[in-house]
Amino acid sequence: MAEGDPQARDPLDELGPLPGGHHGLSREQILDSQRERLLAAIAHEVAAHGYRATAITGIVKTASVSTRDFYEHFEGKEDCFLAAFEAVRDHVQELVNAAVAEEPEWPRQVVAALRTVLNFFAAHPDLAQLCISESVSATPSIAVRFRVAILSCAPALARGRTATPAGKSLPLSTEDSLLGGIISLTTRSILTGETEELPALLPDLVEFTLSPYLGAEPAAELASASRSS
Repeated sequence: MAEGDPQARDPLDELGPLPGGHHGLSREQILDSQRERLLAAIAHEVAAHGYRATAITGIVKTASVSTRDFYEHFEGKEDCFLAAFEAVRDHVQELVNAAVAEEPEWPRQVVAALRTVLNFFAAHPDLAQLCISESVSATPSIAVRFRVAILSCAPALARGRTATPAGKSLPLSTEDSLLGGIISLTTRSILTGETEELPALLPDLVEFTLSPYLGAEPAAELASASRSS
């Protein structure tokens, strides 16, 4: 789950069952492998069946571990889902931080962050469904964790209040509304099976996000530039 390359292959493509007998792995290595398998497996199963229809029996079968092994790592399906969600959240945050560090100006940092997130989830459709479309309604606890993760992005957007002349007069709800709009647009693409086309949303999201801070014309110019960058 923690590959540095957003185009990296799904962990399930490379993880088969552990070899029997004397495989030379320590107990810690075995537990780490099992946990990674289970995190990848729940993403795969949730993408295929939805959270409510996903069963622990399906998760452990996909992960090539036993039910007993599952309960050594997680209290239940919700706990496993949250662990997968948090692993992806942390990895995406690392990717965004690296991309933003390359841009000195706030508007281009926003563009870089949006591009990074869209490219990552386009390359990982299962993770897009788990983290975005399913998290909203899976369980109340998961929905709260999702909202907290989304709202953690608000301070980065709120920098536009001091970086741009129009920012000081914006309503307090601006960042919340913008983040809600971004999630709505991306969720629509995921639910319609167009996850691989998420990068095509970048110009629209750039214009939508930056217009309140920069004004319509400068935001449109940056949106147009994002099409070719």
